[in-house]
Amino acid sequence: MFLDEVEFRVKGGDGGDGVVSFRREKFVPKGGPDGGDGGDGGNVILKVDEGLSTLIDYRYQKFHQAEKGAHGSGSNKHGLNGRDLILRVPPGTIVYDADTGEFLADLTSGDQEFVAAKGGKGGKGNARFKKATRKTPQFAEKGQPGESRTLRLELKLLADVGLIGFPNVGKSTLIAAVSEAKPKIASYHFTTLTPNLGVVNAGDHKSFVMADIPGLIEGAHQGTG
Repeated sequence: MFLDEVEFRVKGGDGGDGVVSFRREKFVPKGGPDGGDGGDGGNVILKVDEGLSTLIDYRYQKFHQAEKGAHGSGSNKHGLNGRDLILRVPPGTIVYDADTGEFLADLTSGDQEFVAAKGGKGGKGNARFKKATRKTPQFAEKGQPGESRTLRLELKLLADVGLIGFPNVGKSTLIAAVSEAKPKIASYHFTTLTPNLGVVNAGDHKSFVMADIPGLIEGAHQGTG
């Protein structure tokens, strides 16, 4: 069994700003406020995908942000909400807050999902602040920032492919060449004493886990060695 682990930062989309606007029409010289609200920012969501088996897609991209909400506009037009960002993870992914160590979620199966970072609320436009004693409000709210945190994801892996052979025939060299594994490599026998595992990227967002098994000797099936 192998523990695949990655860390990256996520941020919900910022909320859009409300706007200061007033109704201006030819025959309505003193139109009231009509500033619309900003849209809400999108959430960052971790979602289980049973077609995945590793976390390799998150080894290199270290920041993921959902879409911001759009700003409001005149004529009481509200900004559009930002789209959620869906990050797909394999079943069995455990999620922690990397800064505090707090356990956040255990994503095991099906379409289970976890909101990792909430988007910010959109700000209110000046039309929201009109009242009897304040008929022409000259201000609006800014949108709230989206949540931000650094996640640590852990996944226990079982190997899909095993390299089996006699000592010093190049098994460790092969797994080092096709994956990010860094096994000890030397010209003498029994350099590999414990299994090494590496995630092999097969293209088209596919991958598999390869295991480098310690070299076999005669009688190994009977416990020799």
